[in-house]
Amino acid sequence: MLSHARIPFLCLILALFRVAIPGQGHAVPQPSEPVQAVLNSNQYDLEIAGRTLLLNEARSNSYFLLGELHGENEIPALIDALWPAMWKAGYRHIGAEISPWAAYQLEFAPVGHGPRITGLWTRRQAMNAHAVASPGTSVLWGCDMEEMQPESLIRELAALNSSNPVLQEMVQLTGKGYSRKLSPTLIELATKAGPMKDKIIGGISLRQNLLATLEIDKNRASPQTKMIAQNERELLMKQQFLAHLQHESQPGSKVLLRFGRNHLHRGFDARGISTLGNFVAEYATAHGQQAFNVGAFAAGGKETLMGETWDADERQDEPTFALLAENAKYPATLFDLRPLRPLLHGIPQEKRTPLEVNLIYWADSYDALICYKTVTPLAQE
Repeated sequence: MLSHARIPFLCLILALFRVAIPGQGHAVPQPSEPVQAVLNSNQYDLEIAGRTLLLNEARSNSYFLLGELHGENEIPALIDALWPAMWKAGYRHIGAEISPWAAYQLEFAPVGHGPRITGLWTRRQAMNAHAVASPGTSVLWGCDMEEMQPESLIRELAALNSSNPVLQEMVQLTGKGYSRKLSPTLIELATKAGPMKDKIIGGISLRQNLLATLEIDKNRASPQTKMIAQNERELLMKQQFLAHLQHESQPGSKVLLRFGRNHLHRGFDARGISTLGNFVAEYATAHGQQAFNVGAFAAGGKETLMGETWDADERQDEPTFALLAENAKYPATLFDLRPLRPLLHGIPQEKRTPLEVNLIYWADSYDALICYKTVTPLAQE
């Protein structure tokens, strides 16, 4: 394995050791002097030396994994700044937390035509990613279910099979929009639809992506099957990533993956189900390649998505986040966590403080973390 085993009672430790935001009467836990010294000497201004570090890692690795926030301007701006240089370094694709259908629409549908795409990517972001490529080249890889608008996949399949009455019934059923409670009925209808014309995007079937989406949504609806749904989704991400690699990747080309931070840990995240990042890292190793992963968190500001805006401050969520935020010297600070690993693992397990346990978790999970002191809500298109 590329990451150390997680401590079984980690979730309990974190629940008991929840750190309050500085300024609200609670002190941020302090590390030992050696840990503090490593943190001080391995933090970089993301706008200058931090960007240089990330680009050097991009050149040295075949897979660059960016565990992002959702619904702010800072990560899209970072990608805009890095992507032209990464393209020159051999990166040709961006694996994204959107469906293959949505990725295709964002990248190739003429502006003002086709359905409005709602999701984690905007059309402007997709156009910026595609700007360095030739017109017909696919840059954006959709590697997820269609979480936001499954009804659009139904409509497209129905348009391809206009004489199929079952598909037309599915269109009528979702005419006023899709809701999760419809998924069992839609699955039953889809299995009755019989042979049909399909659309293949990057080696991925539109019909199969729809069926996987409905199955995941069906299992999300019940607490008893919620974990099944989470595992199904993670498996789908891996399968679609591999399908894109097999059908669209050229020899020697590199891939940037942009997913939510929970998906790109090395090893298991605290929930125990998010293993895409570890899968990619192991895949790289199996093929004589390397992967670098960097995560981001916010210490203040707001995020917005799907018309909702929320407080982005994550300092209370993890002792490591509170500590890094207190030590960050710049508005956007990159912490290289790799030098911490030997130091932290040299501490006998029975002598580790709750903070050191949490630092080990993050230093093993990610090669680096970006602390944004303040993030700004993403403007809706």
